[in-house]
Amino acid sequence: MKKATLGFSDSHLPIQLNLANIYKIQGLYDKAAELLQKIIQLNPDYVPALNNLGTVLYARGKFEDAVNLYHRALQKKPDYIDAYYNLGLALIKQNKLDEACSAYQTLLTYSSSHFAARFHLASILIQQEKIDEALKHLLLIEKEHPFHFETQSNLGTCYLKKGLLGEAKSHYLKALELTAEDMQILFNLGVINSQQGHMDNAIQYYQRALRVNPDFFPAHNNLGIAFIIKQHAGFALHHFQEALRLEPHNEAIQYTVKMLAQSERLLAAPPAYITSLFDAYADHYEPHLLVALDYILPNQLKEIVLAEINNQEISWDILDLGCGTGLCGVPFKAYAKSLTGVDLSEKMLDVAREKNIYDALIQQNVLMFLTDQKEKYDLILAGDVLVYLGDLQELFQKSYYTLRLGGLFAFNTEISEGMDYRMNQSGRFSHQNLYLEELSEKNHFSVVSYKRLITRMQNNEPVHGHLYVLKKI
Repeated sequence: MKKATLGFSDSHLPIQLNLANIYKIQGLYDKAAELLQKIIQLNPDYVPALNNLGTVLYARGKFEDAVNLYHRALQKKPDYIDAYYNLGLALIKQNKLDEACSAYQTLLTYSSSHFAARFHLASILIQQEKIDEALKHLLLIEKEHPFHFETQSNLGTCYLKKGLLGEAKSHYLKALELTAEDMQILFNLGVINSQQGHMDNAIQYYQRALRVNPDFFPAHNNLGIAFIIKQHAGFALHHFQEALRLEPHNEAIQYTVKMLAQSERLLAAPPAYITSLFDAYADHYEPHLLVALDYILPNQLKEIVLAEINNQEISWDILDLGCGTGLCGVPFKAYAKSLTGVDLSEKMLDVAREKNIYDALIQQNVLMFLTDQKEKYDLILAGDVLVYLGDLQELFQKSYYTLRLGGLFAFNTEISEGMDYRMNQSGRFSHQNLYLEELSEKNHFSVVSYKRLITRMQNNEPVHGHLYVLKKI
């Protein structure tokens, strides 16, 4: 009776299944679903129908219903590869990545050569930042499918995340050979060349990315930074203006445009600018600063501070403002009873944390930290902090109240020969010697040591700076 009502028998199920698939391909999802439900009504154990109905519901965005059907199919046929594969896709849509991984891993135990499942598994692992696991799967795929664009691209991304720039570049270049100009790969090659110090090559890749999409904000932003480094302020201003057109409320870009245009006097770099700058810089900050820029400030600070105390044995509570990756903290660790670092950039703090020298690392604006601070310190370090502040009154005042009597405040800044302070097109402030000494006196500091020195190199030119040690009196 049931067979007569439905209009077909068990022997016709494959034919009806093919017809349902034709309906699905044609986008006739309601007709496909109706026919598949009839097949399942006739034979509830017919797993191809359960799986295919799941794919129809998936196509209609009913991911939870699709998942339930795939599970029903797998209960009846635990080695059903198609159901595992489709289950993984539906779970990804629900952002259930761990369950999707499990589905693909199980599938691969039945069919280790299933290319698509292994690729999706690797893609999920990249999302989960499980880069080494992702690499194992991608390298297996590459052996069998060396000309698969997405595999080469993902290999490049994995190596980039691991900081292996040469390997990343090699795979991105292979990917570019397999497809037309890919915007994201061109951009990533720009990032790699920038980190390797090949700024001209980086500029070319960013420009190629913009030819693919003239409104690609990251390329405009990075080109602006690259042209600042190359001291081409006009080109830098153009790209930051384009970036501002695309993100008109971006505080960091607003500030950068004002800085380059020199259209108004700026008092300080806003927190958004500092965070954006150093989050992007964190991965290659130390090698660039120490090697490319010949940075010697941390040891210079140590020498001038220790000279003031005649190298006597000390155990200080030390506050490292704008600690970054911990370059200034390292030479002072031996003299610290406690060492606290404060910085706006989470990524810079991540690098500092790996040094294992700080008792506390706090992500906060240094002025806000000083405002809220109840603890007292014997020494405040501010290495390359004042270069992002113009008006220093608030910093001096709050540093005074954060120090114990007789405590020291050691800092550097770049030299301004004219105005009390001025913003340079490098994005850094310089300060006049007289201005710094007047502020010191106003805020009850005595100048116990002063040194004029070259703090680093910029575009093969020396950057001259002040180095001060003040004492709270």
